Amino acid sequence: MNGSVPAALSYALSQLNSVAFNSYKISPSTGATAVTPNSQIRFLLPTAGLLDAKNTKLTFSLGSTASKGCRFPVHTDTLIKSIEIRAGGSTIYSGNSHHGLLENLKYNVGAKKSDGVTGHDFFCDAGDLVGGSIFAADASETYDAGFGSDSNLFSVDLGDFAHISPRLISLSLIPQLEIVISLADANVLSCVKSCILRGAADPITTVHGSAAGATWTMNNPQLYCNMYSMAAGAYENAIRSKIDDVGYVSFCWEHNLCFNQAWTGSSRFSLASLSLKRLSAVWRRQSATTVTGAIPVAGGAAADFDGDGATYGALYGSSGLNNSGLTPYQGAIQQFSLPCAQPAHGASVENGNAFHYDTAGGPRFQWRIQSSPVPVYFADAASQAELTKSAWNVDELAAPKAMAQFLYNYHAFAVPLALPESPLDKKVISGLNLLGTNAFIELASEGSNVDNSNFDVFIFATCDHVLRVGAGKSIELLT
Repeated sequence: MNGSVPAALSYALSQLNSVAFNSYKISPSTGATAVTPNSQIRFLLPTAGLLDAKNTKLTFSLGSTASKGCRFPVHTDTLIKSIEIRAGGSTIYSGNSHHGLLENLKYNVGAKKSDGVTGHDFFCDAGDLVGGSIFAADASETYDAGFGSDSNLFSVDLGDFAHISPRLISLSLIPQLEIVISLADANVLSCVKSCILRGAADPITTVHGSAAGATWTMNNPQLYCNMYSMAAGAYENAIRSKIDDVGYVSFCWEHNLCFNQAWTGSSRFSLASLSLKRLSAVWRRQSATTVTGAIPVAGGAAADFDGDGATYGALYGSSGLNNSGLTPYQGAIQQFSLPCAQPAHGASVENGNAFHYDTAGGPRFQWRIQSSPVPVYFADAASQAELTKSAWNVDELAAPKAMAQFLYNYHAFAVPLALPESPLDKKVISGLNLLGTNAFIELASEGSNVDNSNFDVFIFATCDHVLRVGAGKSIELLT
């Protein structure tokens, strides 16, 4: 019989004996219990056992400044500036200084799924995530009292490193791992005047008068590690035997380098890499570095429903969802927009002019690698969306539900440079090999409607990193 036997007809059975599981809670080596913005948290991992990198999570609760209308951003990952992992003091994973931005991009395109329970995956308006009211003017979203003081409510994973291949890491074969997590700035917060819809007096889109002094804390950070073991170290002995035969075993993961510049109509940088898999770009308004009110998602309702000028004072519920099932708001820190001159950067969100794109032409983009164009044409809006889906290997973009939302709230432009993958595929390195080459890469634009003054561009170059582990816990990192 040629070919593989279908699973429905296969009687093959594999067995691994004496597998044991346990979960461990690790406190910060610094002893920190209330960590402020721009600070670091460090954790030392065990030195034996099989670590499940995918399910190793940082858990915490949150506090914010009272009486300033503080709201936390969509997705807890936005609170993290960078994640670094060291093995015996040597850095094997350095992430990038825009970790939260990258994770938001993954959520937007659908490469990562949001968790509504521990992921803070919507913008709170009149109520918080444990049913508390933040309806009153000046009320802040905070979890440093009551339920949040006794129990951690939120979690984040280890970013790119969470998807290391193979998924289980034998900690007895490598030097002791240390995880260093740096927190984001205070400006990840939004500070709102009230929780009333846009279009009313002092709506949620209006920044609070005392926003300049707003800050937040990460309370009771703990690292939860899921660990496996097998009888009498059988797995570790088999790996050591492979090391004796080959000289090393390899771990591989995607690593995203970030290049951040003021957008002037084009952006250029150089890169050398073992395997460049993907290039992705998002544009964020330069005003996002200042705490603002809530940013509406294009298409959300206003308080003046019928346009007659009468205000009905409508509210969204504590779930953060309006009656059409759309998440109505986001923080300015995570708003990715097409860099257009029209609609103008400062256009009104109250009358919808800010996301009215049918006024002028649309910017078109093209990547150039060593002057070779990718794609061979300048991509328009539809091509930008389709190429981004191909680059991230998804069938549909997760966050935007309409073109206006894609252009105003969740825009991205990416191109694939590696073979497509399926979930059950064995890890293959197939990206563009730039090892030993200082390749020049450019992102160019064309069209009369490009805004070259009000946006920053963040370019993520996705590369494969390989960690070789040899005898005596020796390690070598190939990037």
